[in-house]
Amino acid sequence: MAEKIDRKQLKRPDEFQVVAGKAMGWVATHQRTVLAALGVALVAVLVGWGIASWRSSREASAGTELAKALELESRPVGAAAQGAQESFATREERDKAVLAALHKVRKDYGSTTAARTALAEEGFEKLKQGDAAGAQKDLQDFLSNAGSDHPLQPFAQEALGYAFEAQKKLDDAKAAFGKLRDLGMPARADFQDARLALVQGKPDAKQQLEKVAKEYPKDMDVVRAANERLELASLPEVTPGEAAPAPEQKPQPETRKPQGKKKK
Repeated sequence: MAEKIDRKQLKRPDEFQVVAGKAMGWVATHQRTVLAALGVALVAVLVGWGIASWRSSREASAGTELAKALELESRPVGAAAQGAQESFATREERDKAVLAALHKVRKDYGSTTAARTALAEEGFEKLKQGDAAGAQKDLQDFLSNAGSDHPLQPFAQEALGYAFEAQKKLDDAKAAFGKLRDLGMPARADFQDARLALVQGKPDAKQQLEKVAKEYPKDMDVVRAANERLELASLPEVTPGEAAPAPEQKPQPETRKPQGKKKK
C-alpha cells in the first residue's frame, strides 16, 4: 500500500513546479506590467545606493570638521604662541573658538555621529570652563540621543555627575554616578559614591574608600584615586587664613666623628 501511495505521489506535479508554472504564465500575459515594476525596483535600488553614498560622504565631512574643532584646543596661547602660525592671544579666546567650532559641526551636520560627538565635547568643554549648568544640558541631551554603543557614553555619564556636583546638586550627582554601573563600570560608580560621602563629611567615607580599593584591585586607576582621597582625608584640617602645620620631622640620629688615639 505504501508503495502505491509513493508512486502516486511521484506522478503528481511538484508543488513548486505548479506555482512556478502559473507565475511564468502570468508574466507572459503581463509583460508590460512586469517591466514597469522592474524599472521601479531598479530606481529604488539606485536611490538607496545614492542615499547611502551621500550619508557616507556626509559622515566623512562631519568627521573632518570635528577633528578640526578638537584640534583648536591644542593651539598655543599667549607668550607660548609667539612665532606660531596658528595661535590665540588668550585662553578665553581659544575656549570661545573651540565651542563655536563644535557648535558649527552640530549645526551643519545634523544627526551624524560626528555631530552627536560634538555635543558631548561641548559638554566636556563647558564643564572645563566652569559652565556647569550648560555642561549639564549638553551632556543630558547627548546621553538621551547618542545610543548605548557610542564610545563617549560612560565619559559623558561621569561628566554629568561632576556637572551636578559643581552646582551643589549632590543627590543628582550621586544618581548620575550610580548609572555607571549600568554601563559596566561598577568600580567607578562605587568610587564616586565614596568620594561624595567624603565631600559630604559622612563618618564612614574613609571606610567606603578603603573598601573600594580592596574590592577592585585590578582597576588600578580606581585604586590609585581612592588611595589619593584617603591620603587627602588624613591631612589635618586648615581654617581659612591659617597656615598649614608643618609635617612632623623625625629626629635625626646623632652622628659622631671617630676619635683618633690620643698621643702619649
